[in-house]
Amino acid sequence: MPKAQKGSAVRRRRVQDLGCTALMVVDQLPFLRQALSTCKRLRNELHKKQALLADFEEHDRSAFQQWYNRTQGKKLTQNRELREEVEAYQFILHHLSRCACESFRDLPALYEELFERKQNGSLYTYVSPLAQEAAREHEDEDDDWDDVFEDDDWDEEDEDLRDVYDRIFGSGAADQDDFAEDTRVESAKKADRDMRLKTCYRALAKRLHPDHSELEESIREKRWYEIQDAYQNGDYEGLLRVEAICDMDETGLSVELGLARLRDLAVYHKSHLLPLRNALRAAKQDIAFGFSKKGPTAQIKKRVTAELREENFDLKEMLEYLVDSAKGIRAHVDAQIRELAIQSERAKRRTEKRQTRRAKPAKRQGNAQKTSTNSRKSTGPLDDRQMRFF
Repeated sequence: MPKAQKGSAVRRRRVQDLGCTALMVVDQLPFLRQALSTCKRLRNELHKKQALLADFEEHDRSAFQQWYNRTQGKKLTQNRELREEVEAYQFILHHLSRCACESFRDLPALYEELFERKQNGSLYTYVSPLAQEAAREHEDEDDDWDDVFEDDDWDEEDEDLRDVYDRIFGSGAADQDDFAEDTRVESAKKADRDMRLKTCYRALAKRLHPDHSELEESIREKRWYEIQDAYQNGDYEGLLRVEAICDMDETGLSVELGLARLRDLAVYHKSHLLPLRNALRAAKQDIAFGFSKKGPTAQIKKRVTAELREENFDLKEMLEYLVDSAKGIRAHVDAQIRELAIQSERAKRRTEKRQTRRAKPAKRQGNAQKTSTNSRKSTGPLDDRQMRFF
C-alpha cells in the first residue's frame, strides 16, 4: 500500500476511534432562498391583511354608522329609551327583592320611594340601609386590623411561633442551604439574562435614535414602541426579532441578511399575523365590512330592520316582565301584611273573649254570694220568731 493511502487510512481509523465524523461543507444558498421566500410570503400576507383591516376601521365602519344613524334614528331612540327603562326596573326589582326577604314590612314605603326617585331622576343614588350598615362595619373592621398591626407584641408572638415550629419540625438547615444555592443559581441566570436584555435594548435604542437612523419617522416610531414593549415584558427574543426587522428596513429583504436573521423575520411576521388573522376574521362577520364599496344593499337593510325589530320586541317583553314582577312583589307583601293584621285582630278578639269568659264565673260567684247573704238575712227573723214561739 502506498505511503499516502496508508496515512489516510490511519487518519480515518483515528477519526473512527474518537467517535467523530469528518466535517462537510454545506451550501446554505438553498436554505437561504427558502427562508427568503417564506419571509416574502409572510410579509405580503401581513401587508395585505393590514390594509384590509385599516380600510374596514377607517372607511367601512364610519360609512355604515353614518347611514345607520341617519336612517334608523327613530328606532334607535325608542330602543335606547326602552333599555334605560329596563335598567331602572332591574335596579328597583333588585332592591324590592332584598327588602322582601329581609324586612318585608318596610317594602311599601321603599316601593313608593324608589318610584318617586325614578320620576325625579335620582334613582341610582339610592343606597339601602343594610348596605350603609355593612360599609360602616367594614370601616370598623379596617380600624381593628390597623390596631392589630400596630401592636408592639406582634413581633414577639411571631418569634414564639417560629420557635415552636422549629422544635416540632426542625430548623431545616440543610434545606435552607439547598434553597440558598438554588436561589444563587437562579439569581446568576436572571442577572445574565437581564444584562443581555439591557445590552440589546440599548443598542437598538441608539440605533433608532434620529441622529443615527435614516428610517422614516413613522417606521422608526413603530420600531421604538416595539422595543419598549419587548423590554418591559423581558422578551429578549422579541428584541432580536425587532433587530432583524431593523436590518431589513435598512438593507432590504435579501439573502445577505443571513439564515438566522431571515428566521427571526419569519417568526416576527408570524407573531403579527396570528392576531391580525383573528381580527380580520371577526371583521368579515361584521355587517359594516365592505360597506364603503357596496353601500346599503337590500340584504343589509333587511338585516338591520330585523335586528332592530327583534331588539325592540325583546326589550318590551323584558320591561313588561319586570313591571309585573315589581307589582307582584308589592301585591304579595301587601297581602301578607293584611293577613298578619287579620291574624293579629283575631288573636286580639280571642284574648278578649277569653278574658270575658274568665270574668263571667267571677260575676256569677259574686251574685251567688249576694243571694246567700240575702237569704240568710230573710230567714234570720223567722228563726227568731220560731224560737220565741217555742
